[in-house]
Amino acid sequence: MSFKNNHYLTVFIPSVLLGFVAALQLTGCSDAPLGLPGVSAGAGGELSQGGADAVASGGTSGGQAGEAGEATELSQAGEPGEPAGGSANTQSEGGSTASGGTLETGGSTESGGTVEAGGDAAGTPTSAGMGGQGGTLTEVVIPPTCTYHTDESPVAGGAGGTAGVGGIGGAGGAAGAGLTVTLQTSPFVGSYLADATGRTLYTYGNDLPGDCNTPPVSNCVTDCLISWPIFPAGQRVLAPGLDANAFGAILRGDGTWQTTYYGWPIYYYKTDLLLGQVAGQGKAKTWHIVEKKPPAVFIMKPGSFRYLADASGHTLYVSSADVPGNASADPVSNCTGNCLATFEPFHAQNFSVVTSLLIADFGSFVRHGQGGVQVAYKGQPLYRAATDLKSGDMTGTSVSGFTAALP
Repeated sequence: MSFKNNHYLTVFIPSVLLGFVAALQLTGCSDAPLGLPGVSAGAGGELSQGGADAVASGGTSGGQAGEAGEATELSQAGEPGEPAGGSANTQSEGGSTASGGTLETGGSTESGGTVEAGGDAAGTPTSAGMGGQGGTLTEVVIPPTCTYHTDESPVAGGAGGTAGVGGIGGAGGAAGAGLTVTLQTSPFVGSYLADATGRTLYTYGNDLPGDCNTPPVSNCVTDCLISWPIFPAGQRVLAPGLDANAFGAILRGDGTWQTTYYGWPIYYYKTDLLLGQVAGQGKAKTWHIVEKKPPAVFIMKPGSFRYLADASGHTLYVSSADVPGNASADPVSNCTGNCLATFEPFHAQNFSVVTSLLIADFGSFVRHGQGGVQVAYKGQPLYRAATDLKSGDMTGTSVSGFTAALP
């Protein structure tokens, strides 16, 4: 189904081999409306936000009129110093960008933007022009999550099992070759991580991924480890193309060291013994292959129910005040003004989801009259909360009308 003017895009994908659903790669399309993704199929694909024709929606911020500047690819909202729509503050006359107002979200905020000089928060002109569109509030800025990283652990975890095969708790023993991380390719997810023998590695949605401020937490203990032995930590020999800074190690309660990737503890599955076997994929909708580039949306279940989270395990929310999209209309976000001081409209570059979710249930739309692109799930706009400081936090539910997005 697609919404009018192709602003809100969905694609139905049949269930295929092993019950997996491939995440289609959605890239900018020359005939798509400004700031919107087009659709194309690709292995392990992703939804790209915008492309070269993405243009900031807020006009100039310093001086009279001004030129829009060069449009650049949309980046995830809130990343410091990366305007979502390119350098739309460049002026032809009336002052420089620095004196005209700096906009975190691409030259447009619903409430007037941030001004360094030349315009106050209410949009009153001073020496250099106007500071945005007027108003008194700026959309919430959620800094990008810093990656959890540690040096190699001093001792490889697990004495049981043979190298790369893994025993209960031992997860592969201490042989160095079993600790090498390789890249394999799947038609379902593209590039994914495996050990030296090609055994597939997984993340667990019941875990709490960490960042540079909060260590990861593995909730796979006791009987869980029988089916899902840990991938031990020790010497790291990484395949070309893997970022060493994305890896870390945690010391578990049983004294073993476990490898983490982008803050997620990683595991084997007991029946995956050979190259290319992925029998653990999608188990309980919380076990998923470790993709080289983590999906933008995960399914989490650290407590009693499953919910959607971003790649860092931060809760995604929906609001009962919004108007869901349908076959003839885009979704409408009614989170404006003070609401935007807490909730950030969710969108991400190179968008993809874990294969237990249908990519067809996701789409993006332009926040009309507010600027920016937002992702919706089953027609409902998605948000992150600035008050959630780490994975597993769900402070946004204390705000009336906001609930965690459920798969």
